[in-house]
Amino acid sequence: MKPHASAATTPTTPADALTLARLLDDHELGDRAGRRWRIKVVSLRPVRQRTGWRHVTIAIARAGAPPSASPLMTGILSGGGRGVQPWCECRLYPEVRMADGAPLDARAAGLEAAIVDRLGEIIAPGGHLMAEYESPGQERTHAELLLRVPPAATYLGAMMFHAGFSGAFKDWYIAEGGHEGPRKLQANQPPHPAAARAARRTHARELAEFVRRRLPEDAQAAEIVRAAQARALALLAGIRRTPGRR
Repeated sequence: MKPHASAATTPTTPADALTLARLLDDHELGDRAGRRWRIKVVSLRPVRQRTGWRHVTIAIARAGAPPSASPLMTGILSGGGRGVQPWCECRLYPEVRMADGAPLDARAAGLEAAIVDRLGEIIAPGGHLMAEYESPGQERTHAELLLRVPPAATYLGAMMFHAGFSGAFKDWYIAEGGHEGPRKLQANQPPHPAAARAARRTHARELAEFVRRRLPEDAQAAEIVRAAQARALALLAGIRRTPGRR
């Protein structure tokens, strides 16, 4: 599990949506091959009838090159307010088309995880991240949730957990008020150390129970659960290594 980021990268007080966008724009990301990329905020516009919310479109670029033709992430940034801390609702794109038309496997390169890590650095404790899982490319998380995989052990959930969104999870699988949009998984940044310790205890219990669960008889379902159990074991190891976890 990734620890909270340093004060140099994380707002010490709640940041508004424009500040969050500035903290994203031109930030450097590394991929699994050691290449360096830059986040490019190519669009930022207000959300109608939502004060302080901004639609954001994020591309990526190599040094000296134009931004990708298709996004790595789209979503909404909010500075929160009225007791709500800053948050982001996003859609992640596992494949990106570069400016010259060449495809990039952003998932295999680790850039999906890298942008989530950056969101974990800039969203202050008490904030949250919501990642949509209905769109093409995110079917894995949808299938895992249908098979009762703990949210933290799903593909998207494990990325969010690693980025510091290690508090309570919520699966928005049913719209409750008409404004929630597509199905998405929400993970919260613990607001203070005591909440973080309590959340780790809860996750540790749920993950330990999950890794002991028998595999489904259906071969395809069994493979999905087996992969999630391996992810859960890695999360458990990280929780047990976390200082002050009790």
